[in-house]
Amino acid sequence: MSIDKVLAEILENGLGPAYQEEIRKRYQCDTAEGLFEPEEREYDAGIAALAQTLSPEKMSKLTEYEKTCSSIREYAAKYGFLAGLYSGFKQFFTLKHEPDGGFSKHVSDEIHKMHQMMRHREYYAKIEHRNQLAEALEAEVGCENQYHLVSVACAWEQRAHSASIDGFFLGYHAAVAILVEVDPSSFPGLQMEGNILCMEHQLGFIRKRED
Repeated sequence: MSIDKVLAEILENGLGPAYQEEIRKRYQCDTAEGLFEPEEREYDAGIAALAQTLSPEKMSKLTEYEKTCSSIREYAAKYGFLAGLYSGFKQFFTLKHEPDGGFSKHVSDEIHKMHQMMRHREYYAKIEHRNQLAEALEAEVGCENQYHLVSVACAWEQRAHSASIDGFFLGYHAAVAILVEVDPSSFPGLQMEGNILCMEHQLGFIRKRED
């Protein structure tokens, strides 16, 4: 087996279903604590309203839209982890400190904004497909259901963004854990303590604990 295939298999196993389930659980916990309660409340209301008014054919299109959104979230979670891993190592070895750990530069600007997201070809193709489905649904659901459709879209946008943040957080801490395992005498956790706390504060983790 080639090196590329071996590495792809390692990544798939490490960032596969179990990892994605952990990301979903983290979002659910945040929602239960009220962090994303408005978005999810409007989502539930939107789905319920659309289910009552859309034809089976249109509901099938909505289901496809949601599956595409879920796939986008999974990519955001996976890429967020890799970017967090990279950023953790980068901050340790170069001593260059970014308040949010590098999230804005390596994640937000990369996969949540144009035009950098276009380099992530499969991911960008899914975004285009999602947008095409959204446009088709907007033209079909009628004015009275536009708000519900927007509510569904906003919830999925929040889910994807949150997945990238949680992924980045886990990846960053994975880098620190690897450094501790391989070179404990350099005390990486202690050296990076200030950076870690700053990153967690900027990304909202410390605030959430305080709340």
